[in-house]
Amino acid sequence: MKTKDSLLIFFAILFLLATTVVGFQYKRIERLTAERERYKGNTEVLFGEVKRYRVSDSLNAARVEALELTAKEYERFRAEDARLIQSLRQKNRDLSAVNKAQSRTILSLSSVPRDTVIVVDSVRVPAVAVHCGDPWYDFDGVLTETAFTGTLVSRDSLVLVESVRYRRFLGFLWKTHRVQDRRLDCLSKNPHTEILGLEHIIVEN
Repeated sequence: MKTKDSLLIFFAILFLLATTVVGFQYKRIERLTAERERYKGNTEVLFGEVKRYRVSDSLNAARVEALELTAKEYERFRAEDARLIQSLRQKNRDLSAVNKAQSRTILSLSSVPRDTVIVVDSVRVPAVAVHCGDPWYDFDGVLTETAFTGTLVSRDSLVLVESVRYRRFLGFLWKTHRVQDRRLDCLSKNPHTEILGLEHIIVEN
């Protein structure tokens, strides 16, 4: 009887050990698979290009897929940005995402000059003044016989939209909590602005 009990205990322990090993290996395989998919997705993003398109026939927008980096990877590959962001973060706050956009604004200026007078050291100096603008910029300039001075004020408003697509169970059934991919759309409301570059980085802590 004791021998039978000992065998039962032995097999129970053996079963628990086998279950633990299988569970550990399954978690390890799942982690390695996720890591492989992350590297594959990052490679596709790095070799891809920013997609540019128009909204309402006049507004410029751009779209980019997300890079997924660990905190150490971000500090290694984006060291300059990491130092800048470090100065902005509050204590005990984890970095979760970083977005960067580069834009170019080209303005077509057109104005009718008008005669004016400016005062320099109590001396009245004849000059020509120009002004032009719209809701997105203002340009003012004054031209004398010897110099030109002016100011250009440009205004912009960027809309950033992140979209997340989740994996489906068996590829076509209900949505799971696992993220398949992310993308960021950036729209400039300024019709004079073109978005040249866009970057969306998810930082895993």
